Amino acid sequence: MRTALLKSKVATDRLAGGECKDEDLISWRTFRAAAVGTRNPDEITVAYLAGPEPQNDLMVLLDLGVRPENIWAFEVEEGAAAKGLHTLRELRARGIKFIPVGIEDYFIGTPRRFDIIYFDACGPFPSRSSNTARVLATMFRYCALAPLGVLISNFARPDVSKPEDLERYSFLVAAYLYPKDFLESKDGGSVEGPQAHSYLFNSSPETFEEWGDDERDEDFVEEVKENFEHYYGLFITRSLMDLATIVAPMARLLSSDLWKIAFKGDLEAAIARGKRLVIFNEEASGSDDEAEPDDADDDIQGAISSTSDLDNAHIDSDGDAIVDSDFFSLIWTLAACGLYPVDSNFRPPPEGAKKFIKDWHNALIGKLHIQHIKDLKDLMAVYYAWRHDQSLWSEAMQRIGKFPYRQRMPFLCDVPTSEIGFYPAFAQLAYPAHPNVRETRRFRYVAETKVTPMFIDVIAFDECRYVHDWISAMHLTPEDWKDLSAQMTFRFALDGIAKDKRWFGSDFLFGCHVVGESADFPASELTLRNDLSPDSTDDGDVFD
Repeated sequence: MRTALLKSKVATDRLAGGECKDEDLISWRTFRAAAVGTRNPDEITVAYLAGPEPQNDLMVLLDLGVRPENIWAFEVEEGAAAKGLHTLRELRARGIKFIPVGIEDYFIGTPRRFDIIYFDACGPFPSRSSNTARVLATMFRYCALAPLGVLISNFARPDVSKPEDLERYSFLVAAYLYPKDFLESKDGGSVEGPQAHSYLFNSSPETFEEWGDDERDEDFVEEVKENFEHYYGLFITRSLMDLATIVAPMARLLSSDLWKIAFKGDLEAAIARGKRLVIFNEEASGSDDEAEPDDADDDIQGAISSTSDLDNAHIDSDGDAIVDSDFFSLIWTLAACGLYPVDSNFRPPPEGAKKFIKDWHNALIGKLHIQHIKDLKDLMAVYYAWRHDQSLWSEAMQRIGKFPYRQRMPFLCDVPTSEIGFYPAFAQLAYPAHPNVRETRRFRYVAETKVTPMFIDVIAFDECRYVHDWISAMHLTPEDWKDLSAQMTFRFALDGIAKDKRWFGSDFLFGCHVVGESADFPASELTLRNDLSPDSTDDGDVFD
């Protein structure tokens, strides 16, 4: 990136590139090299769900060179565990760790981290009992995956031949994907999300009566029904990535008092502030001239709302998640699912979907033992309130928020704002796992003698500590940034994460690019889900 800046036709780019010293680049590369390397098959650890026939996956792993001592197999059902143990005794496979407990309990009860976790759920995501969602939420929350590890998940398509199941799954999938600013098209590549294509969400019957039944096709829930497998596959992938980068890190951070280093101690105030994001303050909206100024940071307000006039950033009309849903996608989804008190912008979900949504909601974080935080909707209210309201930040974080970004950071591809400060500081404490989008592989298949389609996602997750930990902890971060060479080196590294998640929404790290997208610096895109079924056919156009 320094070379690209030095070759730029823009004088300020060349000046910024020239400020980055060789010793800082070498220091960062050395720091990263200590964390990232290559592993041989006999060095990696693997965990998988055994079922009654653990030998099937076991023999594949052994053939690939994984040592038996590094293989953990889990089965909680008593009959299946007894059958599996009998088979392994006959195989005389010394060293295999067959554990007759749920894999989730093992994640919670031990510090063991695995290089590969193969989670063959058999059921859909989420299942009726939501165990499939809860297990993976627990896996991320307890850091069971190694700092650079691979999750292989296998979920079944729900039985959407039943109208009621199609209705409730389609509603949840549509609610999850609707606020995303980009989705993956059926033909490959990223395209703008549903709102850019004029889709409505959960339209009222009165709307159809007014517009005519032809307009029903413009409701995104109906679009999901028509192309269910495509969107269901996206829902799985996006859910896993959001779990790793936002949901699980928040649950982990709030499970102790560590969060008080970065944020003020009043969680009730943060929850209340977050809930205001999904409902307009009509009094403020209608009385701009009388609104009182607050301490909102102009830099981040400008980054968050391209339609906002920075001179009017003091007007606290709330409803930010309604106006800019891509910056608040998870809290928007929860509001659309009826989990917050909201205004007329959100209609209630279908009656038949309410219990299903509640079970899904409860599964994504499991049991929490945090004062004032009861569930996922509170957790997400806190996250988005923290991100967008610096009055909730601790003194150390406020020094990061008040850093003179526009005066002390060169303007490059993106205007520097406090977005460069918030998520890295959050990540130093919360340990998110970043998905490697470019290397993600996804498959669909129907097993022999079966009829249910299965969806496999192979995703490498990297905690990227060589980025987040390269700068000092938050009390000293502004001092690091005053060193222009150190600042530029960090921004180069952060750009790598920003490029990889470019098309996956703006819930974190918005506007952190140093150089623009190009053949040399591409934004990552998902490859198409590969259909392994021999008689696969396409069934409709999606965002063409």
